[in-house]
Amino acid sequence: MRKCLLFVPLAAMLLASTRLCAVELNPTERIWLLAAQPVIAFARAQALPLDIVVQPQATPGETPMGMAYVAGRCKLVLSMRGNPDAQATLDSIGQGLIGPVVEAIAAHELGHCWRHVQQDWGTLPAAVREPSALNRVTQEQADVLRDMWRTRREEGYADLVGLAWTLAHHPDRYAQVHAWHVHLRADQPLDTGPHDTRVWVNLAKDSRRFTATGSIFEQVEPLWLAGLLDGSVNALYAAE
Repeated sequence: MRKCLLFVPLAAMLLASTRLCAVELNPTERIWLLAAQPVIAFARAQALPLDIVVQPQATPGETPMGMAYVAGRCKLVLSMRGNPDAQATLDSIGQGLIGPVVEAIAAHELGHCWRHVQQDWGTLPAAVREPSALNRVTQEQADVLRDMWRTRREEGYADLVGLAWTLAHHPDRYAQVHAWHVHLRADQPLDTGPHDTRVWVNLAKDSRRFTATGSIFEQVEPLWLAGLLDGSVNALYAAE
């Protein structure tokens, strides 16, 4: 799959009239990247190994903005060409909230990057053990469930990072951005599936539950742990 890696500074990239890797940003890509600029600048300031990747081919059904981790570097991947979800997501946000919500989405992806860079992605806090339910199924089923639940808890962590970013940078919009997350996660094809982060989003309704000190990645850790041990998922996880 051919991808175009954009390594130039974001401001220059967005203002450039020349082609980058023979690919010009389309209007939808420009809206997303301009809105995400504060988060990208934060990543640069934190010296996170972040590259921006624009897929030039049609990518229907892909997440418009996602994160990959390749050879020690985080790749913020835009999959927006031939992908109606890119504009549909903007439409679902509404004009007045595009900036704060897209920042939260980008910060969500940065949460994944942070976990990878720290070599923590997929791991559990020391006080939590893997679901005992894995002992009651076949090995093949256990592997599928383990992967699904691993992704789920990482998505929960990343949602909290996005909301922590909102609280720090757009506190007056926190309730609205939180409501957008509630709506996004409300319709899940599979309970406790890979993107069922409702337990963490619900816990974050009260913004005072975030830790007030440390980086946004550290501020979410107690709330993430609380979600892992919440009564609605205690059949999956339990404290040691």
